[in-house]
Amino acid sequence: MLHRNVRGIGIALCLLTLLLSLSGCGSLKDDSLLTVNAVITEVDAAKQTITVKDDADESALGKECLIDCSSVPMVYCDFATQKVTRISFEELQVNDKVIMCIRSSEMENFQSGGNEENTLKVEQLQLYTQRAAE
Repeated sequence: MLHRNVRGIGIALCLLTLLLSLSGCGSLKDDSLLTVNAVITEVDAAKQTITVKDDADESALGKECLIDCSSVPMVYCDFATQKVTRISFEELQVNDKVIMCIRSSEMENFQSGGNEENTLKVEQLQLYTQRAAE
């Protein structure tokens, strides 16, 4: 009789462990990277922020959105040479087109109005506007 009880408890513990591990997997959320095209409308050198709006074919950002660039990696790809280089904040200008990498969870929070400052955290920024070769 004791052997049956121990065996039943063992099976119950195995099932409980299995259920807990499966329920933990169900709560994982896809937090993929999205790319959004935008145009710079304002550059604030003192705060190292830019204000951007949707590019012509986009509708993700609305009329304007603030991006803190103080810790964002920034790159430039010369389309003619395919050379990718790191750039600094000082190289960004009003009317430049940029491509921003944004986590899907950050975009959902921004679009739902959960961000009162209208600031969007980006993972990377690429200058899309082509510069003349120096």
